[in-house]
This record gives sequence, structure tokens and C-alpha cells, in this order.
Amino acid sequence: MYVFIEALQSTFLAGGSVMLPIILTGVIGFYYLYSTWMRIGGDAFRKDVYMVVEMLRNDLNIRAEDPLRFASKHLGLRGGIVSRELRLALNVAKDTPEKYREYMQVRMIKTVQYMRQGTHIISVMAAAAPLLGLLGTVTGMVSTFEVITLYGNQNPVLMADGISEALISTQSGLLVAFPLTLLKQRLDERIEYLTEQLELGATIIENYMSLQATPKAT
Repeated sequence: MYVFIEALQSTFLAGGSVMLPIILTGVIGFYYLYSTWMRIGGDAFRKDVYMVVEMLRNDLNIRAEDPLRFASKHLGLRGGIVSRELRLALNVAKDTPEKYREYMQVRMIKTVQYMRQGTHIISVMAAAAPLLGLLGTVTGMVSTFEVITLYGNQNPVLMADGISEALISTQSGLLVAFPLTLLKQRLDERIEYLTEQLELGATIIENYMSLQATPKAT
């Protein structure tokens, strides 16, 4: 463990002055990535989120006695942002059905904004990390040429520091940017999928309310 820490420390020092901002971009990017996954909750990794909507459809179409209350109770047994939001929508539809459409229009916007909160910062950090690495490349090469100017190219030991700074800073920037970019893409896809499921569930509830409001033929 001590050897590993010492190796990290020597790498950090060899990378030059840009290593600190590169590390900061990584910390900030991964922090917002983690916090977004936590806000989404259990639905962030579930493969059966679509079952929430199917369960809601079945409860409203098949259940004969008080389907709204039963579907709300059923959703409450399952965690995740989709179940929570659809349960809130059911409660509004049950208590104040005339306000359901207006509620869902506003609530859907707020929910999507809630899930996407801070994701733009992840993109900024993923874009900034390789640029900082490129800056480290430039500063490292400048240091190398300064050494060549002063001492010539006969002493490779003196030139090694500048070259090492250039390579390590570039590598560090890419190591931060690569996983951030991939995970951000995965996060965007997940948020889009959850939004689709929320819209589908809201439409199912609205259709049910419309059918209940339609006078039945005698």
C-alpha cells in the first residue's frame, strides 16, 4: 500500500502543475455522476423498470374494485423514481381528477430537470480534462526545449523531466475524460428511458380517467 501511494505521489509530481486541476476535474465530474445516480435511485440499474408501467396498466384495467387505490398501494411496495412519480400522479387523479393533466405537465418537467440536475457539469469536466492534459503536454515540451537551449541535447537526464511531464499530464487527462464520457452517455440513455416510462405511465392514467369520465351507455 505504501509503495502504491508513493508511486501515485511521484506520478503526480512528475506530471507538473496541471495535475492538480486535472484531478479536480475528475473529482467534480465523478461526484456529480454519483449524485445523479443516487437521485434516480433503484431505477438507475434495474432492467425491469418497464414492469412498473405494465403493473399499473394491469391494476387499472383488470382490478374491479377501487383500482386507483389498489394501484397506488401496489406502486408503493416498489422503490425507484418511476414508481414514486406514478404513485403521486395516481393520488392526484384520485383526489382532484380535474387537475391531473395540469399537474402532470408541470411535474414531468420538474422530474426530468431533477434527474438531469448537474449532468451538464459532467460533460464540462469530461471535455476539460483532455484539454488540461494537452496544456500539460505543451508546458512539458516548453520545459524540454528550455533545457535543450541551456544545456544542449547531450544530457538526456535533464530532458527527461520535461518529456515525462508532457506524457503523464496527457495520460492523466485522458484517463479522467474517458470513463466520464462513457458513463455520462450511459446516464443520458438511462434518463431518457425513465422519462419514456414516466410519460407512458402518465398516459395510461389519463386514459383511465377519460374512460371513467365518459358516460356509459345503458
